[in-house]
Amino acid sequence: MAQARPDLTHALEAIRAFGREDLDYNFLPGLTLGLVTPTGERTTLDFGYANADARTPITPDTLFQIGSISKVMVASVVHQLASEGRLRLTDRVSALLPTVSLPDGNAIRVQDLLDHVAGLPGDAPVFPAGGLWTAYPPGRHWHYSNTGYEILGKLAEHVGGRPLSRLLRERIFAPLGMRRSKGAIIGADRVLYAQGYEPADQLVPYLRGMPLRPAPWVDVTAGAGCVASTAEDMLAFLSALSGAAQGRRALGLPGDKARQFVSHAVPSDTPGMAYGNGLMHVAANGRAYLHHTGGMLSFSSSFHVDTASGVGAFASSTLNAFAEYRPRLLTRFAVDALTNALSGRPLPSPPRLEPPLSHAASYPGRYTGPAGKFEIRPGNPLTILAAGTSAPLQFVDDGQFRTSHPSFRNFTLMFERSGNAITGASWGPDTYLREGVSGALPRPDAALARLAGRYVNDNPWFGPAVIVERGGRLWVGTENPMVSIGNNLWRVGKESWSPERASFANFIDGHPQTLILSGEKFVRHDI
Repeated sequence: MAQARPDLTHALEAIRAFGREDLDYNFLPGLTLGLVTPTGERTTLDFGYANADARTPITPDTLFQIGSISKVMVASVVHQLASEGRLRLTDRVSALLPTVSLPDGNAIRVQDLLDHVAGLPGDAPVFPAGGLWTAYPPGRHWHYSNTGYEILGKLAEHVGGRPLSRLLRERIFAPLGMRRSKGAIIGADRVLYAQGYEPADQLVPYLRGMPLRPAPWVDVTAGAGCVASTAEDMLAFLSALSGAAQGRRALGLPGDKARQFVSHAVPSDTPGMAYGNGLMHVAANGRAYLHHTGGMLSFSSSFHVDTASGVGAFASSTLNAFAEYRPRLLTRFAVDALTNALSGRPLPSPPRLEPPLSHAASYPGRYTGPAGKFEIRPGNPLTILAAGTSAPLQFVDDGQFRTSHPSFRNFTLMFERSGNAITGASWGPDTYLREGVSGALPRPDAALARLAGRYVNDNPWFGPAVIVERGGRLWVGTENPMVSIGNNLWRVGKESWSPERASFANFIDGHPQTLILSGEKFVRHDI
């Protein structure tokens, strides 16, 4: 849309204004946005810089890592191989790749991996010590698994007879004219990329607006997130998804199979979202979207395609995934604004960037526990007062807040609720009871406390894991419970079926020196 259609001018102005607002509100160093209509109009809008320190502009050639959006491309390759009769989506993965360390007798099919219903953990290595494990039979629950898509990448290489990067180039990028895109993120191409940024302090929970520093470079060639692209290239891919939704030949698949590829979905654990073949299926206000996000050490990305209008939007920012930001509000608003403009309807109002806090009046009060006391004061935002110092609370989600207050910086503050009434709070190893609430705080467990500590993995994808004992239970930080399910075996996560596992090893004076968390080794580094 170098020469924007007159009927789209106001929509593009509104989208650009919201992009600037998103950049400023979330303190993004750089952001690129691509927009495409079903009749082929395309435009890209850039905000900030490719390198914020050098103030280098973003250009049409600047590469951004798209993260887990890569999964739909990997899924497309797998479906192409199936369409060619080289595998079946109903094949057992262990029959196709017998050397992958899946549990004996498992019934995991190729489609189970594509849909995240195989029962695998989220981020375990493909070959952990002792082999992989599953928490439930395929299809019983939905659990997002990068491990599953790494296996799919290996499967595509095995059946396709080429490295995954070459399969992506030959089967996805070249047919769509995505000439700048890369199927492997390697250091030799680093000069082509925007510079990503991460929180300067990796040991505390992320707070919006905290100082950033350049993120480290890590090569990625696995199917969970190995693609880098530009906003312009990604518009060709979004057009292919739109064409597939309309039943046209797309993604190397004939029309009927292309439509099946983008329409197949199973229920997920997220209300209002189904998932299939690397695609999230979401609906709102009478509209249906194909959607996905991606998070990397240097980038956070999102796309939306309106399956009815054919409008698509892709965005990627140079902010680290662990800042818990994705530009999903921007891509959704961009699609809605262009869809309305094309049909002559009024533009939608931009969404609120501040996450809504329900029952805000229920939080203020005084809280007391063995570690001390604090007060929550009303306002927008809420404020915490402790030890004569006050600081604003930053709402995260579901009763969870973070703050720059020096006494409460190291963990998320999580409030406990009974109905709409707040009864207490938890913070790392500490529990608090709200003033006026009857009852006693749970007793600590000295034996479990010996397992608590700060465990470090030098892989930048993992960093430190802080295990605390609180109220007679073990937790990873404030939010993630650990439940004993066997001799030195713990289930990690709120769900009773969570596949995440933990164990401890190498004890000195009763304190473990090693934590194995979902197959990754962490070493005790107490300070």
